[in-house]
Amino acid sequence: MNLFLCSHFSSVGSIVKEQISGKKVVFIPTASLHEGYTGYVGSARKLFEKIGALLTEIDISTEELSKIKILFEDADVIYFTGGNSFFLIDQLRKTGTDKLLKQQIEKGKLFIGESAGAIICAPTISYIEKMDPVPKDYSQSDYAGLNLIDFYILPHYLTAPFKKVTAEIMQEFSELEICAINNSQAVIIKDGTRNIVAV
Repeated sequence: MNLFLCSHFSSVGSIVKEQISGKKVVFIPTASLHEGYTGYVGSARKLFEKIGALLTEIDISTEELSKIKILFEDADVIYFTGGNSFFLIDQLRKTGTDKLLKQQIEKGKLFIGESAGAIICAPTISYIEKMDPVPKDYSQSDYAGLNLIDFYILPHYLTAPFKKVTAEIMQEFSELEICAINNSQAVIIKDGTRNIVAV
């Protein structure tokens, strides 16, 4: 597995510049579709373009699964923006994109998850409910994540406007192995090893 998990991609994306430059990136803003603020989507897009990535943007909630499969197979990098973690995992599981994504990650393809895109990698995403409201039309019977990692990412740790809520989550879920990262940090998982890096 080759995972790059972060809170704010435009702040830390330069860390993986060499793995992105000149590469085909599938850019997936689905998690942000119903969010009030989406500035992080535009700033991530700008950084990818500045680094020299070749972006193809798709929304997995509306795109044909057959097209998603072709794009995933053709891409060098698969990137998910931040937004609502519950909406994102619901769309991944409902459409079957979760299975396609896991196949590509198992092949060693670079997966970049920002905020919600990082949270969904955990065994369950129930711990993040204080930060992300569960949509009324959530269609899954549980809050299972992709189970790509055996710990729980807590993005935006002690960072405005999430200072209070991230501290509460850390306290409430102290029995979980939570990896809290601020906007200047990222978790890199490669060949079974986990490193937290900062810019």
